[in-house]
Amino acid sequence: MFGMGGGDGFAFVIQTQGPDAMGTRGNENGFGGIENSVAIEFDTYLNKDIGDVNDMHVAVHTGGCRQRNSAHEQTLLSSYAHLRSTGRFIQDGAVHEARIEYTPGLDFNPDTQPNWSSSEYAQTFVKSDGMGTLRVFLDDMDEAVINMPISLKYALRLETGKAYVGFTASTGDMWQNHDILSWEFKEYVSDPEAACSLGILKRAQCLEEKRWPLFQGAALTGTPYFEPGANPWEPSFGSVCTTCP
Repeated sequence: MFGMGGGDGFAFVIQTQGPDAMGTRGNENGFGGIENSVAIEFDTYLNKDIGDVNDMHVAVHTGGCRQRNSAHEQTLLSSYAHLRSTGRFIQDGAVHEARIEYTPGLDFNPDTQPNWSSSEYAQTFVKSDGMGTLRVFLDDMDEAVINMPISLKYALRLETGKAYVGFTASTGDMWQNHDILSWEFKEYVSDPEAACSLGILKRAQCLEEKRWPLFQGAALTGTPYFEPGANPWEPSFGSVCTTCP
């Protein structure tokens, strides 16, 4: 991506509207307005009117299946605002590498993945039924810039269990090239051995599958969420894990 001081950025989008789905220009990064979608945006311009955290950040947005997606802070699930301070100037014209990873189950591991961040709004899409972990890596493939819990089945309505994936980008008054040099998609293949079996206590099975860890000596029995900038060692709790996915 080239255009220091330009805008507005690009996004990787999961959506159901078809291969030609197109959102709005300018500060919406090309995904704003797309229904039934989840967008991971790489934002390069500070739009104060929509609540951008700064002029260089990574964020996850969804309007769920009931409203159109938007780059506005009202649809923000998670963000990472420290690209500049960590030397990752994504609009410097150099080649950058990113990886977006979604796996079933909540793998809460702050020791090895410290950047946990999710808004209170994200709790709308965090349920014990179909819980997953979304991670976004940028340049450093060992430590994600975003770790967050999300149940995609509540963020997207997938009539056939399938969705389209691809990229969007946009500019407003500024200019910027958004170049995707190469990319690949790898589908997660579930482990049939992890399926619920009869005769096993559902709650115990659910907790085991989700690999819920201990926190301050006690097992986590709720869904933690972390406000951006908050201490990652102080989770709040939402829905309780009661049934298998």
